[in-house]
Amino acid sequence: MAEEFLFLGGDPSVDLVNTTFHRQSPGGADELLTSGERARRWFVQAGLLSEADATQLDEDTLLHGTRRMRAALDAVYRPLARRQPDEASTLRGLNVLNAVLGQGRERLEVTRQGEAFARASTFETLGPNDPNVQVARRAADLLHRLEPHRLKQCENPGCDLIFYDDSRNASRRWCSMEACGNQQKQARHRRHAAQKAAS
Repeated sequence: MAEEFLFLGGDPSVDLVNTTFHRQSPGGADELLTSGERARRWFVQAGLLSEADATQLDEDTLLHGTRRMRAALDAVYRPLARRQPDEASTLRGLNVLNAVLGQGRERLEVTRQGEAFARASTFETLGPNDPNVQVARRAADLLHRLEPHRLKQCENPGCDLIFYDDSRNASRRWCSMEACGNQQKQARHRRHAAQKAAS
C-alpha cells in the first residue's frame, strides 16, 4: 500500500502533528485523521503498529486518543518551531503527554558484552495496546535531546508543517525540497525573470 500520509517531520511525534495542516488558509485545517480507520493506518504507516495489532483497536477510542495526543504535541512543538514561546500552552501539552506516558513503563536490563556491560531498555504499555503511548515515548525522547533551533516550521508562507532538522548544519528550510522548496525556488525565479523583463 502506498503511503497516504506525510512523514517529513523527522520523528513520528512531529509527523502526528502534521496530520492536520494549513491552519491559516481560508478553508481552515485539512484533517488527515478523519476516522478511526485512518488513525490506524497512520500508526501502521508510521511503523508504530503492526497490521495485526491495528485490527484489535477500538476505532473511536483510538481516534479520540490520537487527536488528543496530536493537540498536546502541537501545543508543545509549534511555539518552539515558530520561536514564539507560550508557557501556558506548553504546560497544557506536557500534562497530557505525561498522563499518556503514565500508561507505560520502561524496563531496563543489563547484559554482559565481553569485558563491558550494556544497558538495554524496552518501553511497555501497561494497559490496552494504545499506540499513543509509543508516540508519547518518542516525543519524550525528542524533547530530551531537543536542540530548540532544530525544530522548525516550513518557510513556505502557505505551509505550516513542522519538522526536526537533523541536517549537519541545521540549514533545512522546507518541509520537503520536492514540494515547498521547489515551489519557492520557482517563485523566486519567476520574480527575477519578471524584474529583468521590466528593466
